[in-house]
Amino acid sequence: MATTSFESLAAGVAETLDLPDLRIVAVEHPLGGIDEAAVIGRAEEAVEPTLRLLTGS
Repeated sequence: MATTSFESLAAGVAETLDLPDLRIVAVEHPLGGIDEAAVIGRAEEAVEPTLRLLTGS
């Protein structure tokens, strides 16, 4: 899990750790400095992509 601003960094770290196929879900940046409802909304948007990556469906 990463925010969109750090998605490429997460992929680079995964590659460095010899995990080039690591599955990463990105949520809109930023998470800090926004209200709780916005954070919850982003989390809810990430549920389906996360489930797809975990289950392969």
